Amino acid sequence: RLCLEWLERNVSDGCTMLDYGCGSGILAIAAARLGAGQVAGVDIDPQAVEAAKANAERNGVSALFADSAEPVAGEYDLVVANILSNPLRVLAPAICAHVRPGGRLALSGILREQADEIIAIYAQWMPLQVADMREDWVCLAGVRP
Repeated sequence: RLCLEWLERNVSDGCTMLDYGCGSGILAIAAARLGAGQVAGVDIDPQAVEAAKANAERNGVSALFADSAEPVAGEYDLVVANILSNPLRVLAPAICAHVRPGGRLALSGILREQADEIIAIYAQWMPLQVADMREDWVCLAGVRP
C-alpha cells in the first residue's frame, strides 16, 4: 500500500519504471495504469514472473517481466522495491544501479525500527528519507544525485 501511494504521487506520463521483486506485478501494473511508459518487473520466483505477466494481460497493460536470474538492463526514472529488509540490504547495489541520475527510488517492506539501518546502507548511492509510515511499516524514498 505504501508503494502504491508513492506511485500515485510520483508517476508522470511516459516515465520509465522498474519493480524490483515484482511478485504478482501489482506495482508495475499500477504504474502503467497511472501513465508510465516503459514498465518492467523482475522477481527471483519464476512463478511470480508468470503470474505478473498474466495479471498485466488481464489488466490490459504492457509490461515486461523477467526472472532476476537474467541480467536486468537499463536505468529507470522510478524504481520500487517492496520486499523485506534483508533482501533490500543485499540487493542495494543492484537496485540503485537501475535508478537513473535524477531518478527516484522507493523502498517498502521495512519495519520502522529497520529504517535507519536501510537509510545508512543506501546512503553511498543516494539519500533516503521516510516518505510515508503506516502502523509499524515505512516507505523510504529518495532521488539519485
